[in-house]
Amino acid sequence: MVIDILSTHFDVKVLGKTRKLLGVEFEQYKGNVFMHQESYINEVADRYMQYKFPIASLPISKGSVYSKSQCPKSEEELKEISQLPYRNILGCLSFIASRTRPDISYAVNIFSQFQSNPGIFHWNGLLKLLGYVFNTKSLKLKLSCNKAQLVVYSDADFASNRDDRTSVGGQLVMLDNSPIEWRTFKQKCVTLSTMESEFVAMTEATRELIWFDRILIECFEHNVILGKPIQSTLFVDNMATIDFVKSPIENCRSKHIDVKLFFVRDLVFKNAFNLKYVNSKLNLADIFTKPLTKFELEKFVSCIFGNCVC
Repeated sequence: MVIDILSTHFDVKVLGKTRKLLGVEFEQYKGNVFMHQESYINEVADRYMQYKFPIASLPISKGSVYSKSQCPKSEEELKEISQLPYRNILGCLSFIASRTRPDISYAVNIFSQFQSNPGIFHWNGLLKLLGYVFNTKSLKLKLSCNKAQLVVYSDADFASNRDDRTSVGGQLVMLDNSPIEWRTFKQKCVTLSTMESEFVAMTEATRELIWFDRILIECFEHNVILGKPIQSTLFVDNMATIDFVKSPIENCRSKHIDVKLFFVRDLVFKNAFNLKYVNSKLNLADIFTKPLTKFELEKFVSCIFGNCVC
């Protein structure tokens, strides 16, 4: 169907089923399609094997704190770290995180904040992350195609940055239980409460939701996807944020996030999507905002990679 539509506008040459594309491998098994980067991860591991990265069970340990206070302060420290391929490894891991490994998105974001002046503590943490990726290289994202329903999860960790007290936001976009977009980001403004940090994260998630919604609508209009559109859902684990958005009452204490408020509130009042509460233990975006225990990580990885229904 898609090939037929494209061929009416472009010259199309069908080369068969995709096996590998830009470092990402595709596999078909029992009617399901999986994508992974096992070969690329092996290449990266071989390239940096000399640095003896440890085999880790977590991308970043729960309770670990990374800050600018751990950056080099002497010429000797600067000389030592300059001889290590911090940015090279970080670039490889960033590529992996953005393509097939949402479980390392948070850790990559944290270590990216120190790439201009990393310390030995950051370097050791990065090596552990590489060890985790190598240890879990067989993880494969399961792609589903049963129904075109968009579900978005949003979360935030309030004032978690030790250097400037900004919050960390996270979002996950799922199309029929398959992750199609994920992101960890440092919020650009300092918020004054958990509710505000959750709201800022929710605003970013709403922008992604609307963008993907428009793509799906076009697919339905051109019969790329058959059937009727299903209304999208945005899940947030903070009731105060949901009440704040749905309340028509003006609040002078929220003027610093005024524009974001009117943007989201307008969409909610127009019923552009369903805004629903989800328990924090079931919020899949939690993996993008903070270090987790091994049990928590495995639970979310199982759900996101398609091994269970959450």
